[in-house]
Amino acid sequence: MVALKQLAGVIFAAMFLSIVGAIYVGYSRGNAKSNFERDAEDLAQQIRLLVDHSENTTWIFNIDVPADCELQFENKSVVAIVDDVHKYHDVGISVDGPTISGRRVRLTLKRVENGVMISG
Repeated sequence: MVALKQLAGVIFAAMFLSIVGAIYVGYSRGNAKSNFERDAEDLAQQIRLLVDHSENTTWIFNIDVPADCELQFENKSVVAIVDDVHKYHDVGISVDGPTISGRRVRLTLKRVENGVMISG
């Protein structure tokens, strides 16, 4: 009887820890996605500010792109893709750069004659 109570306690504890772990992982992923969306908007703002500077001016921008997200540059927009939802941030000038996903990246923003070139 005591052994069954102890076994039930162990099973209950394991289930409780599994649930708490799943909630924590879900919260962490959601937090990372929110931070990414905010950082993508900040990146667009930095590009808008860079437009007012002379050609060959370079700035550095660090961003974490979660594994299930993407950062793209299309025409005059920074595009943050989260859960297959595209969020466009207009920058008002031609912007070109690589597609980035699943990593922390240090971007170099360079003002060029016809826009902004992103490398990273």
